[in-house]
Amino acid sequence: MQRQNKNQESLLRGESGEAIRRLAGSGDAQQLVAMLRSKGGVQQAAQAAAKGDASQLMEMMNQLMSTPEGARLVERISRQAKESGLT
Repeated sequence: MQRQNKNQESLLRGESGEAIRRLAGSGDAQQLVAMLRSKGGVQQAAQAAAKGDASQLMEMMNQLMSTPEGARLVERISRQAKESGLT
């Protein structure tokens, strides 16, 4: 777990980290978080994902992406990530 945290910290210090911070602070990302929170259980799903079980978080994302608004939002975020060189 400590190694994973160190890897995450080093990623966030570099150029990619700046791109991640910009993307996370974008209006689209904030809207995504708000939509996920409105469904409930986000904190528990994020904690489980941090421990290696992303199934709850993936289920929430699948539900979100099954809506037209959610699908458009995820597509915009994906495009922004590509433009930032994150994918």
